[in-house]
Amino acid sequence: MKLFLFEFATCGEKIEDSIAVEGLAMFKAAYDGFKKYYDIHGFVRSEYSFLFDVPSGNITLLEDYLSESDAFLIVAPEDENLLLELTKVGERYAENLGSSSRAISVVSDKWKLYKKLKGSVQIPETSKKPLDGRFIIKPRISCAGEGISFGSGNVPSGYIAQEYIEGKNLSVSVIVKDGECRTVSVNEQLLDGFKYAGAILPARVDEKIAKDVEEEALKAVECIEGLNGYVGVDIVYSDQPYVVEINARLTTPVSAFERAYGVSLADMLIGKLPKFARRQIIRKGTGFAKWYVKSGEWCLEISGL
Repeated sequence: MKLFLFEFATCGEKIEDSIAVEGLAMFKAAYDGFKKYYDIHGFVRSEYSFLFDVPSGNITLLEDYLSESDAFLIVAPEDENLLLELTKVGERYAENLGSSSRAISVVSDKWKLYKKLKGSVQIPETSKKPLDGRFIIKPRISCAGEGISFGSGNVPSGYIAQEYIEGKNLSVSVIVKDGECRTVSVNEQLLDGFKYAGAILPARVDEKIAKDVEEEALKAVECIEGLNGYVGVDIVYSDQPYVVEINARLTTPVSAFERAYGVSLADMLIGKLPKFARRQIIRKGTGFAKWYVKSGEWCLEISGL
């Protein structure tokens, strides 16, 4: 069985290294895991070809490879609807191991997601107009914390205002298969302002908080038809868990799954359960002596905690 594996920063267009290093880490984790089960069919940018046993290439080859594949898994930023449009292309050719384009169209748009989840899960108040109290302004479609700031006036077109919830920044890794959902990891997010700087998994929270967070994440995932495979749910835990976003694609914590739990993302997707829990920290930055992946001067490091 041929699996077309594609991650935008690794296989597609050149983007800034501080973001590309996260994509490269996700691709490496997926590549190392799935090659046990599939013939990996694809290509990478020339600067990364020494890392993987696939040829160098570029995004113009996308449909050629898809047409010769049995299944595909695409990872791309939500910006400019890249993930949505690339998934639509893939769906014309092969089985999708990720979420459907229909689901992506909802969760990629933070306003659509708010309307879908409101009344079903705890979610910060969200509006197209300024809110009372402290709030943030964020693009309706974006990722990696780009374009987010505290609000102080009008909400620009294409943006939303969202109630600012102060608390612990967490994410939940969920596996969806044949309509059944299960959580596989609660992760602590490390942020630099609003931008992603790393993660700790499993998160440093007590069992009750972890259970509450998992339950809220599962309720959110169950609200969106077409989510499949790996899904990441961003949550802020204050007095209770608040669902902030849903990512219908791989997220950076998958790069540490094998070290933290003894099983890879690919293993988890076929139903294997964690063998153990050894806390790991993912750090993103520059100047690390030991790193999991590197793009330019930017590194992603994984180590025990």
